[in-house]
Amino acid sequence: MQLGLLISHTGLKENSFITGSRKAKQMGYDCVELGACDAEGTLPVADLGQMSMAEAEQTAAEVRAQGVEISAIQCHLHFFLDQQETVVRRNVDHINKILAMAARIGVGFVHTVAGVTPPNMTTSQAIDQLAASYAELLDTAEESQVGLGIEPVFSYVVGNLKTMQALDAALGRPELLINFDPSHFPYHEEDPVTFLKEYGPRIPHAHAKDAVLEPLEGPLDENSFETPTGKLFRFTPPGTGVLDWPAIIQALREVGYDGVISLELGHGIPNEEQAARDNVKFLRGLLE
Repeated sequence: MQLGLLISHTGLKENSFITGSRKAKQMGYDCVELGACDAEGTLPVADLGQMSMAEAEQTAAEVRAQGVEISAIQCHLHFFLDQQETVVRRNVDHINKILAMAARIGVGFVHTVAGVTPPNMTTSQAIDQLAASYAELLDTAEESQVGLGIEPVFSYVVGNLKTMQALDAALGRPELLINFDPSHFPYHEEDPVTFLKEYGPRIPHAHAKDAVLEPLEGPLDENSFETPTGKLFRFTPPGTGVLDWPAIIQALREVGYDGVISLELGHGIPNEEQAARDNVKFLRGLLE
C-alpha cells in the first residue's frame, strides 16, 4: 500500500496544488489526492473545480514533476441532494465535468458523497433521487473510462453499511465504487471491518482519519456532533481515536487491497501539517 495526502478544503489547505504536492513529497508521501469540490467559485483553497481543462492538465503535470502521483479526485458536493431540480442538475453537471477532467489528466478515480436528506424528503425519496443521479454519472464514468465512487459519510444519506446497501438496491449498478473512510463508522458504533468484508472488491481508494466518542457534556461546537445514542463524536488524526488501525490494515490486506491510504485533515483537526508528518510515521510503521 502507498500513503497519500489529500489537498483540499477538507485536507491540507493550500492555495496551490504544486506547493501542497511539494510538501507531501518532503513529508514522505507517495501520492496526493486533489480536491474538485468548488462548483460555485467560493472555496479559498486550491481546487480543480474552477479550472479549465488546459489549467488542469498543466497543474497535473506540475504536481507529477514534484515526484508524486495523483491517486484520486475528491468531488464532494454538500448539496448533491435537493428538492430544487436546478441545484441537482448543477451538481451532476459539475461531477460530469470532473469525470471528463480526470480522464484528460490521467486520474482513474473520482469520489463523491450523497449529502444530507433535505427537509420534507424521506430517506427513501433521497435514495431514489441519488440512484437517478448516479445512473447518469455512471454512464459518464463509463464513457470517460474513469472509476466513479461514493464515500459513506456519517450523517449523510449514505453513511454506513445499511444505507450503502439501500443505495445498491435502488441503483442496481455494482460498478459504483467506494472511497473507504473508516472514521465515519464510530458515529454509528459500527465496526468498519464489517463494511470492508462486504465491499472490499469495490474499494479502489481509502482515506486515513480517526474519530473519538466521548460523553456529551455541554454544547457542541461546529466540529462536534451528537451520535444517535447521545454521545459526542468528532474527527481526529489516525491513531488518536477509537479505530483499531492494525485490524483495519489487516482487513484491507485480506480483501486484497493494495492501493493508496490518503490522509484527510480538516474537520477541526488542529496543526494540520504536524498531523500530516505524524501520520507518515504512524501508518508507515503499521504497513511495514
